[in-house]
Amino acid sequence: MDLTNEVYRALDNILAASPGETPGLCEFVQTAPVAIPDWVFSMRRERIVEFQRFFGTAANIFSEAVNGKRTPLLLRLLLNDVPMCYAADFHRALPREAWTCPRFYRTDESVNGKVFEIQCPGSGWGDLQLLRNFYSNHGHSPALTEYAPSLAVADEIVNLCSDSSPSVLHLLDNASNPTSMRYLMATTQPPLRYWGQHRSVRNGDCQFVRSHSFFGLVAENLFKERLRLAAAGRARFDLPPVLVFDEKIALCLPFLDETQSYFTDAIRNILTYSHPVFENGFKDENGQWVSIQDFLKRRPSERRYFLKYAGCDVALNWGSRGVYRLDDRQATIHLTRAVEDSKQDRFWLIQPEISEKEHIEYFTRSDKGAVQEQLTAKYSCFYGPTQLIGIRTMHRRHYKVHGQDDTVIGLAVPGYWEERQSPNEDGIEVERR
Repeated sequence: MDLTNEVYRALDNILAASPGETPGLCEFVQTAPVAIPDWVFSMRRERIVEFQRFFGTAANIFSEAVNGKRTPLLLRLLLNDVPMCYAADFHRALPREAWTCPRFYRTDESVNGKVFEIQCPGSGWGDLQLLRNFYSNHGHSPALTEYAPSLAVADEIVNLCSDSSPSVLHLLDNASNPTSMRYLMATTQPPLRYWGQHRSVRNGDCQFVRSHSFFGLVAENLFKERLRLAAAGRARFDLPPVLVFDEKIALCLPFLDETQSYFTDAIRNILTYSHPVFENGFKDENGQWVSIQDFLKRRPSERRYFLKYAGCDVALNWGSRGVYRLDDRQATIHLTRAVEDSKQDRFWLIQPEISEKEHIEYFTRSDKGAVQEQLTAKYSCFYGPTQLIGIRTMHRRHYKVHGQDDTVIGLAVPGYWEERQSPNEDGIEVERR
């Protein structure tokens, strides 16, 4: 008997059991996939062109700002709340190859398609494959059989790296749903090989680097080495080390006087109107300047706006934190804070509220089984470098629709709408959206 091999085989077996118990799914789930017409999927697929233009234009504007070619005010907005060590000098020193656009990102949208946030890469990617597998096991749908979101993610990374089995570093330090992201990692192997999960991967040689925050990326111990590899074409970033892509303030650029001419009307039609809050107020969506005092004099029904922290502080720019409605009695408190923060180059933005409710059916965790309820909706579209990977729905009683224990998640599947047009096996046409 080869004692050495037995020793290391025993150690490997112990490590194989080390991850521990999964926390499982915390949210509720809809009883069936969401039926969305094919033309809606087509429209979402076509939007990728505008998003890429938006990212590219935002990167160019940010580059000009840190190189002194923009107004001091715009630079202050874009370096929103960042420590000096990661401000203009840091960005000027980045190699040109690091100034890429986000590769994978998630939009958060209203039912009618207005985008109110874009996150790279965003959380919840594993939900697409998880729900696909769940619904596939509980029904017989050709659309579900053909849908493979994790394979699409893996194929995108394979093509990016020009390698049939690329190595990946996925930093989960600021993932708001690490369980979902770990499921994505599990379902993209192979062809992907992850540092910490595959014996053949050396940390310093990872070809694709993923992070859920700018700070998690740039503070990683091998970051400088990864910049060198990126400059040599041997490594690529998902979220690039460019601050503007990890701040909500970027959503204001298509609407600011200084920068709006660089963006298309098409992207403005997609994005929810957003504007920074200054000491003297903000420009409303009708083009009129509104002082804070005048805004607070409006009736609550005329103050249906969200106030959102727009900077890079992860303690606020994370999940549903730093987001407040302005049609309640706390509006004065929230706006006073935004005004005071703006004096310290810590900016917030204001957005008209786009809140829609839908009737859905979902499984409870009690003996009630499935229930129907009208809840506030949020649709999330997940994009890779060349395609729409999938659409997930979220519904909740609260106005903040995020991944909480009382949130209901669902999956919109391409082709499922067409299947839902025909009568079911009992000859009764099923409900559809």
